[in-house]
Order: sequence, then C-alpha cells, then structure tokens
Amino acid sequence: MRRRRGAAPLVLDLGVLGRNPKGVGRVLGELAPRLVARDPERYRVVCTRAALPLLDGHVDRAAAVVVAPVPQAAWEQLALPAAAARLRAGAVYSHQECGALWGPPLLLHVPEDPEVRWRREPVTSVREGARRAYSRALFGRALRRALVVTSTGATLDDLRRNHGLAASSGEVVPLGVDLERFRPSAGPVRRPPYFFHLASSDRRDRTDLVVDAHARLCARSADAPALVVAGRLGDQARSVEARVARHGTAGRVSLVGFVPDPELAVLYGEAVASVHAAADEGFGLQPLEAMACGALVVSTPAAAVEEVTRGGDVVWAEPTADAFADALETAWRDELRRARAATVNRRCAEALSWDRTAARIHELLVGLAEGAVVRRDRAGVER
Repeated sequence: MRRRRGAAPLVLDLGVLGRNPKGVGRVLGELAPRLVARDPERYRVVCTRAALPLLDGHVDRAAAVVVAPVPQAAWEQLALPAAAARLRAGAVYSHQECGALWGPPLLLHVPEDPEVRWRREPVTSVREGARRAYSRALFGRALRRALVVTSTGATLDDLRRNHGLAASSGEVVPLGVDLERFRPSAGPVRRPPYFFHLASSDRRDRTDLVVDAHARLCARSADAPALVVAGRLGDQARSVEARVARHGTAGRVSLVGFVPDPELAVLYGEAVASVHAAADEGFGLQPLEAMACGALVVSTPAAAVEEVTRGGDVVWAEPTADAFADALETAWRDELRRARAATVNRRCAEALSWDRTAARIHELLVGLAEGAVVRRDRAGVER
C-alpha cells in the first residue's frame, strides 16, 4: 500500500523497545513490523537508540526518529508528543498505561489497569511511588483524551469501573500469537515427563506457588513429573532456589533461565502441562502461546486469561498449593485430555493472530488521523 499524497504520518511509540523484553516490549516487537508493512511510506517510529538493532530487517531505519532516553513520564508527556508534532503526525499509537495530554490524536492501547496492580503490590521505592503518583494524576485525563483500546474485555471493564471511562468508549482488540513460531512439536519428546512454568522477575507470576504445589505432588507420588522453570527470575532467583531446597525437590526442579522462542515453543509443546499462576493479567499471552503449541494449560482463573482461552482446554485451580497440586495431578493422570488439548487448544489459538491485530489497529489509526473515528469524553459525548 502506497502513501497517498498529503496523508499525515502515522507514528508508533517504540520507546520501551530494547528496555523491556517482557510484556509491552514483546508485544511491540511483534506488532510494529506488521503495522509498518501495511503502509511503509506512511509509518514513522519514535524510539531510543537501543531499539534500532531490534528493528533491523523489519523497519527501515529511515523511518525511525531516534530520541534520547528519558524517564517514562518525560517520554510520554514530552519526548513522544514533541517528536510526533514535528512530524505533523495524523495519529500516534502507544501501548502504554498512560498517554500524552497534548500533541497529535492518540490511540492508547492500554495493557492493563494499573490500579489492579497497585492494589496487589506495595510501594517499594521512592521511584515507584513517584511513578504511581504521576499515573494517578494523569491516567484518567489521558483516557478521556485518547481513543482507548484494550486487549480484553476484562481490562476494558476495569477502566470503566475504576477510572470512569464511558460505557460507549473503548474497543477490545485482542493481541495475537505467532502461529509459525509457536506450534506443536514435530519430533519425538526429548525429555522425561515434566510440567513447564514460564517465570519472570514479576512476583505476580507466583512462581513460589507453582514450586510449592509441585512439591506437594511429589510428596504424594514418587513418580510425579519434574518441573522446568524458564525465564529471568531477577531478584526472585535466590528465594525460589531456597524454596526448592527447603522442599527437598532440587533434583526434580530445573531452573533453566532465559530461553529463546524456538526452545520455548518446544518446552511448551512437550510438557505434560503449561502452568500459569499469575494473580491477574491484562491479556494472557503465555497461556495463548502454550495453547498454540498444543499444550494443556493449568491456570488460576484470572478474568483476562479465561477470556483469551475460551473454547480451549484448561485445568483451572484456585491459588492455593493444595488446589494447584490437585490440578497438576489431574493434568498428569489424564492422557486422553492432554491428547485432546493438542488439537483443541491449537485450534483456539488460531483464532488470534498478530496480523489480525495489526489490521484492526491500522484501521483505527487511519480513521483517527482522517477524522473518521471519534473519541468520546467521560459522558460518552463525541469530541
């Protein structure tokens, strides 16, 4: 698609790319190239120098506006809108919890309601306290100014309930999964039976709960499958290792650290079950990737995860060690269910793709730039 003469540029906010390998950074890494491919001559990206190597082969560097790294608040309220204004952008896409209060029209794709996370996690630093104060002061106004998009209806409901977003405002545009990268394993299983858990430095993943539940299952059954934990644990690494040692399951738990996507897909696809214990989610990308690999999923019943996995086969468990141990045992003992999940869960995942996500985001951006898409205030009045 070629840019029409006089069509205003569409700007992508890639400020976190290269700084956040999990969550938002992963989403933008998948979505940005697909958006640019829809109209290469019209799209521009605003990013820091750290993002440039990640764009190679996907986005022409000539389309990138490189801005010096600044704190998140300064990026959202100053650097990004100033760069977009210089480009005379028709619209800006930002996948963030808070957006600019000035500048070109903004499509704000909110990953999750920050209020939900704040209720769960205490303030641990002055920096975190300042970040929350900033978001609380500006988040509601940013929602009223922007065209708001969320990845699940659960997050959209949170924004309406906690921040007064009008019932007629907002749209759900689900994220996707790379169905070529994440697919069922083609070859024979390479390991003895194991459960798989993708962890991170975020305590919301509740890796401690997974380790505790696995230890209880091992206490019940000497031949229970092992547990493989992947991901960068950060500050949690020592506490997880200590927990495993205390349970006496060190020989049955493997902490393998970061794994690239090809290996991640194999770990998903060959596992007895993929174990997901997050306290809450804005979407549920990990369970979706596991389902794309044909894995049976064991998960806590977070609203967004239930929405994303609807139609698939999931063993639900309340967030207690005993309940999770029961769910792990159910997944392990039911071979027919695991075989069925290989087909059912893959088919469920096929309904969500990054190309579909990019198509709708592009349509909304073009409409916003050309005045065909309207934004509404708190009362639902067009602006």
